Amino acid sequence: MSRVRLATALIALLAIAACGEADQLTSPTGGSRDVPVTGGPRDGFPGGTSGGGDTTSTDPGDTTTTNPIDSAAAGDPVNNGTWTTPDGVPGTIVTLDPAVFVPAASGGAGTGGNSTALLFKASGPGLYGSGTCGPKGFWTDPDGNVFGPNNPNCLDYGSDGSAGNNGNGQCIASPSGEPGLWINPGGNPTHPFHSKCLRVGPTISSLALSFAPQAQIFDATDGSGSRAINFYSSGVVVAQLIYDGLTGTTTGAGILVGSDGASPSNVWTVFFGQPALSYSTGLANGDLIDALTSGGVEVVACSTSIGCSLVTLGLSLDP
Repeated sequence: MSRVRLATALIALLAIAACGEADQLTSPTGGSRDVPVTGGPRDGFPGGTSGGGDTTSTDPGDTTTTNPIDSAAAGDPVNNGTWTTPDGVPGTIVTLDPAVFVPAASGGAGTGGNSTALLFKASGPGLYGSGTCGPKGFWTDPDGNVFGPNNPNCLDYGSDGSAGNNGNGQCIASPSGEPGLWINPGGNPTHPFHSKCLRVGPTISSLALSFAPQAQIFDATDGSGSRAINFYSSGVVVAQLIYDGLTGTTTGAGILVGSDGASPSNVWTVFFGQPALSYSTGLANGDLIDALTSGGVEVVACSTSIGCSLVTLGLSLDP
């Protein structure tokens, strides 16, 4: 009988020990976890994990992180598509005076023809000396906010005296040391950070981008020859060009968001304040609104998940 009681007690002790061990296995271990960045990129969206974008981890002990955390744009292709301007103040979309500008035509924008991939700086200052650049086109602004990858403020420009990327003219540094000053075939200096001086990668047959916003062209009635074009999305002007007929210059503001033909499609942006679309210094850039409807304008389009490319942006007018 005593042996039976001893066996029973031993079984009870083993059961209690097993329960305690189970409690230890299921209780918190104190280990750390990756915590998604608030408002951060989403998987499958440009800048997200499936697109090769930045990590969403904020764990200081995460040794697998290879890219800086995109603390400001957070994978947003619109924020990541904005360029620094010469004076540091992005152009603003202005309200057109209906007593001066009257509707003249409407249409939609798209790209066609060849597309050329662009190269990024891996170090040094960003566009117009603002912020700093890192690998994979990450840009840190003067306030320490990080944008990227493939941020256009870190595009690379040639200044070694070689020909422009169309084989014409010459690319040098400006007297103040800014890169990418294109000397046109006539020997006239244009402006630094010229698209003709962008350092390029491979050229592909085409990159057909479509843009949902609809365009409205306006002509001035004051005899100046000025014109304007607004791109509307849900009734709001998101991008704009204004041509000053008296000075022969076009200035731009806002950002046009489009997509390619991939499945799923990638988001692309065209910033209308970029040097190719907005006059800052040098030779007058002319009526770019007319150029859009007659052959197109070479601009830079950027995708957070893919990179930046030179494309030809054109405007097809409605019948």
